[in-house]
Amino acid sequence: MLKEVGASGQISLGKKYAGQLFDLTVRDDGSIVMQPVKVVPVTTSVREQPAAYTVNPVNPTGDGWLTPERLARRAAAAARSPAEAEAAHTQWEEENKEAIEAMNQRMAKIGSMARRIHEWRKAKTHQAVATDGAI
Repeated sequence: MLKEVGASGQISLGKKYAGQLFDLTVRDDGSIVMQPVKVVPVTTSVREQPAAYTVNPVNPTGDGWLTPERLARRAAAAARSPAEAEAAHTQWEEENKEAIEAMNQRMAKIGSMARRIHEWRKAKTHQAVATDGAI
């Protein structure tokens, strides 16, 4: 069956496949394989399992970023109960209260990076319209 990709980058497979999920694989030769799949939601018990962080036995010194110390801190954080995690969060917030307040004041004064980029793009668009008459 020959299908053409439209201008929007989409193809239509037909109503027979409506609503189905596919696993899309792009091979090295550029061919695309679409395999129909069924998705099973993760159960609550799986979500509640703590993350397992271990040191790679082949490279016990870590990879430079995930050092054994960093892995140990991650493992300790993952093993915390919700109450312990909340207490750690509260402690961090108290220790960094001044820095948080300074950042909040800076954001109120100059705006967040996302807001500044949005305003810059808007001004650039208006400038292009004013000079060209079109975007």
